[in-house]
This record gives sequence, structure tokens and C-alpha cells, in this order.
Amino acid sequence: MDAKFRRVDRDRFKQLAFPHLEFLYNIALKYTGRPYDAEDIVQETLYTAFRKFHQLRDDNKCRQWLFSILRTTFLRERQLFKKRPFLDDGSGYLKHITNESADSLSAAIEKKINKNMVQAALDELPEKHKSPLVLFYMEDMTYQEIADLLEIPIGTVMSRLARAKKSIKRVLLKKMGKQAGLKKIVSFSSILMQEVM
Repeated sequence: MDAKFRRVDRDRFKQLAFPHLEFLYNIALKYTGRPYDAEDIVQETLYTAFRKFHQLRDDNKCRQWLFSILRTTFLRERQLFKKRPFLDDGSGYLKHITNESADSLSAAIEKKINKNMVQAALDELPEKHKSPLVLFYMEDMTYQEIADLLEIPIGTVMSRLARAKKSIKRVLLKKMGKQAGLKKIVSFSSILMQEVM
């Protein structure tokens, strides 16, 4: 085993890092939209954090430190994610639906389409807008918590969040218009509330 790994206090690392695993996975899942990619990012984040554990100066900032590593890992790997084939084409889940009426099957299909549409819209956002949106609506963090985590002023958080909402609304309206005609736009707000917020 590498000497620098032997010097790491494994128990202390687990005690500080492991309580944040769910948070890290949720963020990674929102970034990638794919559970297996999210798991890879979290694993790579933990590996990097373990290797660089000596750099953590303040135990109270472990969550922020881990998030920073996760974000850096995601940005570094982003191009690889875009090049990978997406093996779930949206039809694989149908074989798991049994004894369902036509109405509930069509509702399940529509929910899947809406979820994929929202994830595609999220994927189009630049990371600096995506992070505040994910943290605010999906992790229920306050503006101040986001500002602390991203190490930016609270006003910047608010403006990036406003731009992100405007961008995702525009992208979703465009996608909905292409896929389902203008009558579907009426349901935009409910989709956005369910899936993004």
C-alpha cells in the first residue's frame, strides 16, 4: 500500500466523510442524470478526498470540501459522459410494469418522458447555473448555505438561480413545443414543480 494512504486516519475519514455520502450522491445524480455515473463520480470523489485528506484544514468544512472535489471531478469527466452511449433508451422500464391498466401505463410513460425532458434541460445548463438550481430546489439549501458551499456572494447565488430558472423554462418550453405541440405547454409549471423543484 502507498505510504500516503497508510498515514490517513481511516476512522477519522469515515467519521467526517461518510455522513455526506447521500448529499454527494444526490448532487452527482442531478449532474449526470444516470445512477451508475453518479456512483462513479462519488467513488472518484471519495478516492480523491482520501488521497488528499491531509489538505482538509477545518473538519467543519468537510461537506464543502467534498462538494468542491465532486464538482471538479464532474467537470473533468463531463466530456467523457457526453461521449458514452446511453444504454437506457427509456423503454427498459416497461417490462417491469405488470397488470397495469392502459391509463396507468400511459401515465407512467408520460412521467418517464417528462423526467427525461427535465434532465435533458438540466444538462444544457452551464455548471455555474446548474449547481445553485440543484442545491436550492433539490437539496433545499438556503441562499446563504449555497453561497458558503460554492464560495460566492449571496447576490451571485440569487442571480445565477434566476438565470437558471429562466434558462430551464426556455429549454423546457422549446422541448415541449417540439415533442407534444403547444397544448402541452399548459402543463409546464406542474412538470417543473414536480421534477425540478
